[in-house]
Amino acid sequence: MTRERLMNVQEFERSLAESGLDAVVAVSQPNVFYTSGAYILTQVSVPDRLAMTVLPASGEDALLVCNIEEGLARDESWIEDVRSYVEFAEAPMHLLADVLKEKGLAQGRIGIEARRLGTGYYWELSEALPKASIEACDWLFDHVRSLKTEGEIQRLGEAGRATERAILEAFDQAKAGDTERHLLRTIKDNVALYGATDVVFAILGVGDQSYVPHPPARERPIELGELVRVDFGGSWECYGSDVARMAVVGEPTKAQADTYKKVREVERTAIEFMGPGVRACDVFRCVVETYAKFGIEYPGPHCGHGFGLETHEAPMLHPYNEAELQPNMLMCIEPVLFSEELGGYQVEDLVRITEEGSEILTSYGDADELFVIK
Repeated sequence: MTRERLMNVQEFERSLAESGLDAVVAVSQPNVFYTSGAYILTQVSVPDRLAMTVLPASGEDALLVCNIEEGLARDESWIEDVRSYVEFAEAPMHLLADVLKEKGLAQGRIGIEARRLGTGYYWELSEALPKASIEACDWLFDHVRSLKTEGEIQRLGEAGRATERAILEAFDQAKAGDTERHLLRTIKDNVALYGATDVVFAILGVGDQSYVPHPPARERPIELGELVRVDFGGSWECYGSDVARMAVVGEPTKAQADTYKKVREVERTAIEFMGPGVRACDVFRCVVETYAKFGIEYPGPHCGHGFGLETHEAPMLHPYNEAELQPNMLMCIEPVLFSEELGGYQVEDLVRITEEGSEILTSYGDADELFVIK
């Protein structure tokens, strides 16, 4: 069954025309999925089994896949021109070169995902098309994907709320003495129950690991007084989630409750500050200045990121990024506080940039207070 076409076609066509490129070629799984609808798992598990979409400025698109994946590609993609190569017997770059020649682009300006295509494949394509200009076009995909369609916003919002629900219900089911791994398994089971097809990342920091950015869950019991920090991402066939929530085992101390409220206030202040025309670096500055009011030096290199098919998308909210936020960007805001003295604190929400400002899409439960695990 052909998938619903969720890509921002209008912005893609406008950006491609403005770029002056004669064609762009997607080679990464997220961008092949975005531009074709074909969700090819082996692009990740078997990286040399290349799949590519050829997107010319004029003429029909083409989807190139290993012959093993041809049936799936024809079933899922809206692209009618599906070509395949025989693994090991035929070189995928030669097929790509042949398709570009067929489209009259042997001497054209060809955009390629330079960050994603291996150097050896780039050399092979350059040799097969010696008169073509092979240029990086990562920026084009970054830009177009940053401006979400309504269909994408709906899917990503649902994924975020399902993940938030999975975390909070796991907190509700947990009790002192459960192991860290048991708690994390419960979250994974819950998110699968709510439709996730995979887990992208699952971070659980408890007690002395709460302030470690990416710790492994341990086979040890969670104990009274410990902070529990969860940063979790699931996948709904490429469209994902990235949500962070916190709990404490037993009633929180005054210091824990106060610190959490400060982190939550920093996050909410940043969200209220965000809107169309606001620069990414100024959102970061807002976080730094709000923390400073509490006498806390913000430790992070960024305070959030664009989100969609991948965990980190453009724009990144860091101090050197002067890109302006635009309506229908989806941002994950996460002004984390990792301190050996205070512990690790993180609340992360999915936020939509609107015409007037911003709105929080992950709103299944109330995160204004630390969740208490009995």
